[in-house]
Amino acid sequence: MGISMYDPRTMLEAIEQMLPVNTFLKSTFFTNSRTFLTETVDVDYYKGRRRMAPFVSPKLAGKVMERDGFTTNTYKPALIKPLRPITTEDLLIRSIGENIYTTKAPDERAVELLARDLTDLDDAVTRREEWMAAQTLFTGKVDMVGEGVNQTLDFDFTNKIMLSGADKWADPSSDPIGDLKNWRLTVIQKSGITPDTAVMASDVVEAFLNHLAVQKILDNQRIKLGQIDPRTLPNGVTYLGSLTSLGLDLYSYDEWYFDETEGLEKPMVPPGTVLIASTRARFSFHYGAVTLIGNNNQFITYEGARVPDSWTEKNPPQRFLALNSRPLPIPHEVESWYVAKVL
Repeated sequence: MGISMYDPRTMLEAIEQMLPVNTFLKSTFFTNSRTFLTETVDVDYYKGRRRMAPFVSPKLAGKVMERDGFTTNTYKPALIKPLRPITTEDLLIRSIGENIYTTKAPDERAVELLARDLTDLDDAVTRREEWMAAQTLFTGKVDMVGEGVNQTLDFDFTNKIMLSGADKWADPSSDPIGDLKNWRLTVIQKSGITPDTAVMASDVVEAFLNHLAVQKILDNQRIKLGQIDPRTLPNGVTYLGSLTSLGLDLYSYDEWYFDETEGLEKPMVPPGTVLIASTRARFSFHYGAVTLIGNNNQFITYEGARVPDSWTEKNPPQRFLALNSRPLPIPHEVESWYVAKVL
């Protein structure tokens, strides 16, 4: 017996061959991933200390140094499950871009619809992952709210500040470069990790580049403290240049998501906000397992970042295609980045 193209194994192979959608925050910082064969995910958080080796008299035994500990938390990632129906009408009418006089058979359209729907559903899951990465970085927590789901992942993030009064970057007397320097040192002191990337909202970019103190440093010809060389990159990303004195590459990120609860489009990077972080810090996405009912009506547990599923209904006749995922963003070093509301 041949294997149906709607079999989860067949669709999973197709998904693995698809080119991944590029995302800025997830691709830049959450560079590691791990899948689990259980619905729950164990996460280790490590916080080291700058211990020095002790001085000891040669007549005495060495002094025991305790190992730095770590904290393990267990999470059950919420299920993401976008689905799409394929009806008999979908197989009979011309699809977008198809020749109006085509003689394409319904089974041919079914294959094309499957490929297109898998791509669309995968894009939707990827967009949700990018949103989760943004929430983790800019708020230190992720609110997972949906039908039958209402839970919050709180990572106890404390490296954040809201400037007020004359400290706001729109004020001529403020000190954006000094602020970045202080926040960078805070991250280094708390985590031992040196930030190398700054991500700014569009309004922050304008205030930063128009600030006289910033322009003075960038125009200083005696020493190369910084260089602004804007370059547009894919997916709404703009590389602004670098502050060599701080070792920071500057980016703006113009991307939005649709907030279903409020019915509004919102930016991934909150207005008036700047993030400094390190591409060398440990961020990852962990994926819990997904359990489905197989063709033999037995439960089957799948391990993977994406788990496709398909089933049919007779009245009315239609086939459903779903893409399951249980993603969990993990900042293993919670003090390795800093977020500031500067406007």
